[in-house]
Amino acid sequence: MSANAALLIPRHEVGWRMGLANMLGKELAAWWRTRRGWVQCLVALLLLNGELAMNLRGNRGPNAVNNATLAFLMTAALCVPFAAVNLAQDSILGEKHSGTAAWVLSKPLRRPAYVLAKLIAHGLGLFVAWVALPGVVGYLQLLKPADGYFTPLRIAGVMGLDYLNLLFFLTLALMLATFFNGRGPVLGISLVLAWAGPMPFISTPIQEYAPWLYDILPWRLLIDFEGNRQLAFYLANGQPLPTVTPIIATALWCVLFTAVAIWRMSGEEF
Repeated sequence: MSANAALLIPRHEVGWRMGLANMLGKELAAWWRTRRGWVQCLVALLLLNGELAMNLRGNRGPNAVNNATLAFLMTAALCVPFAAVNLAQDSILGEKHSGTAAWVLSKPLRRPAYVLAKLIAHGLGLFVAWVALPGVVGYLQLLKPADGYFTPLRIAGVMGLDYLNLLFFLTLALMLATFFNGRGPVLGISLVLAWAGPMPFISTPIQEYAPWLYDILPWRLLIDFEGNRQLAFYLANGQPLPTVTPIIATALWCVLFTAVAIWRMSGEEF
């Protein structure tokens, strides 16, 4: 069998899964057979673990380690959504503007498979680059200063919340990209939601007039609000969570955003 013939393997997929495997392979190749993957990994290490190293440099004791860890979580809450939104919007808007989406969807590819392939590929790539790799390196950085206080299980729990926060903004950006033709609205809406929590001039009126938003949006996963510790803090310290409502709500938002993106893409005309 020739090399070209080996690549022409038929896919027997039906229904909404038609074309999913081929589209997913194409999206994964864009992550790991180009420079995108290692560039994202490098940027994540420089931003997240670089800041953690600077905060730990010359500082010892529980308070210093605690402050460095909280700063790491805050940086993740600000930077990870930006990376997710940027990649998600370009993956759909870029193909819509170039005509690639119309060409691809003219093939045996169902529109749910088109959206899900992008979600799975970007979700996996961002997990490796912005969650797993910085999490493992961060654990190694904290191992000696924290004297083994942060166990692998605790760090895994924190990274799980970090990934849930990432998925919220990834699915949000994918959904918004199916409604808008410009990058401005997608980026603007997503980043306002991402940064409304930690920015005082936005969070102050929210805390005064709509505090219930903290229970249905992902802000409390990684961000500390006036003594209301982020849920990641409790997991990092092996303490029981005071509430799981933000976790459940964020997961439901991710499902809703994905469903709406598929519905909107199904009605898109090219």
